[in-house]
Amino acid sequence: MCRTSHLIAALLLALAACTQPPPSRHPSGLFDTGQPALHAVSDTRLRELMNRMNGLIFERFVTEPERDRETLKETDEIARTAADLGRSIDGLYARLPALDLNESEQATFRALADKLRNQAGQLRQLAADRRLEDLSGQLAQISATCTACHGLFRQLGRGGRHG
Repeated sequence: MCRTSHLIAALLLALAACTQPPPSRHPSGLFDTGQPALHAVSDTRLRELMNRMNGLIFERFVTEPERDRETLKETDEIARTAADLGRSIDGLYARLPALDLNESEQATFRALADKLRNQAGQLRQLAADRRLEDLSGQLAQISATCTACHGLFRQLGRGGRHG
């Protein structure tokens, strides 16, 4: 009886194996086994990496209209900031009495403050006119004016009131 049971079990297994449909072919010509392919397991990670790579590569190749929009935004911001700088000169004049400067020093301070106001106005106009090639030169002039004024009037050893 034991032998008969084994034969029946083997026969049933053989029949079960014969009744499963053969694996179908994928359009690629490979057999579709119903199991995920090895690359499908990491498909999400690969997709993330490819998206990141595309972003890194193609962000360098921004279209001209996109570049123009960014330039407009940046030059508008430069123009607004330059206008703010020009208006802030009044604050410098307000500090003049606290600096305890002699008449000659006050004249120099006013001249540098006026120069800074004019340079800020020129920077605002350059940005408004989208004269990008001239912006860095104008910024360098403004920086030189600030440095000159600070060199003359931010000396800590002069009674501590200059700044």
